[in-house]
Amino acid sequence: MSKLISSGQKSAAPAIDAGVLILELLATATHSLTLTEISHLSGIPAASVYRIVKALLAKQMLAIDPRRKKSYTIGAKVFELTASIYHRQRIIPFFYPVAEILKNEIHKSIFLCVPVGSNVVVIAKLDYSFNHSAELFIGQTFSICQSAGGKAILSRMDKAVSDEYLQIEFADKDAVEQQELSDQLARAARLGYALDATLADRQSCIAAPVVNEHNEPIAAICAVVNAPHIDPSQARQYSKNLIQAVRQLSARIL
Repeated sequence: MSKLISSGQKSAAPAIDAGVLILELLATATHSLTLTEISHLSGIPAASVYRIVKALLAKQMLAIDPRRKKSYTIGAKVFELTASIYHRQRIIPFFYPVAEILKNEIHKSIFLCVPVGSNVVVIAKLDYSFNHSAELFIGQTFSICQSAGGKAILSRMDKAVSDEYLQIEFADKDAVEQQELSDQLARAARLGYALDATLADRQSCIAAPVVNEHNEPIAAICAVVNAPHIDPSQARQYSKNLIQAVRQLSARIL
């Protein structure tokens, strides 16, 4: 397994970056890891791993695994924080019944994303079947200006708010790219849904915004299509059920 840190990378806060990397490594590992294994897999020097793990243990971010000698796993504090964040997303329990109906109507995997800063984050998903699963995971992030979910949300935002996002996105883009994105958002606002082809190499996405009682976009329901691009006629077909689904979800969270 290749090391996760390049020795050429520089960091303004190396201890914090290393701590986050260790947490990510243990969160994705299939079993608890020893200090030596953590050092080998992460590329962090053994002495640094020892100090960081000791600090994370004191904060209950890590825990000793009694089933495997001198090994460590994710601690209770991480699960406590995760549960706290999860339960604040009151939209999630209402999403699954709506997504189940939509999934059976259009025969596609469905996921829900919410805006966080300049990104959207996947907070729930429902695969169409075991053999037709979306190539994404809970917690995965996408650029709000490049993903279907993000564009759908931006298209329903107040212009002053959306312009702030666009100023950041346009900072390193030429006039052609700026106009293309502006046209996509205008089209999404007009049609009620947005498209993208950046979900994965062989998957694209159609999304529509979920709004709150103030008619402000707070999330997007997205459907995954197993094709590099979505044909306009297909998009129109999927959009009928998708828009109905976001209306149902919006009504349930009022």
